Amino acid sequence: MTEAHPGGKKPKEFHIKIDRVEYHVVEEELTGAQLRQLPHPPIGPDRDLFEVIPGQADRKIDDTYVVEIVNGKRFFTAPAHINPGHEVADHT
Repeated sequence: MTEAHPGGKKPKEFHIKIDRVEYHVVEEELTGAQLRQLPHPPIGPDRDLFEVIPGQADRKIDDTYVVEIVNGKRFFTAPAHINPGHEVADHT
């Protein structure tokens, strides 16, 4: 995802992690769909993508959601069928 820039100035590069694998990107913003394309193979529809937000609940990243990219930002994937916070009725 490296692009040539006028004037020969090297673009700023960001180091982010998805599932503990480091990726280098130059974009200051990426959509969820673009983030899903970074790993090889890309993250499939059977997995959800989450942003780790220190001190807060993790944020689920939809394909159209725009994420501001900064160094050290971390993401993880989880099976899409998990429904956090869903309580199962006790029928005992």
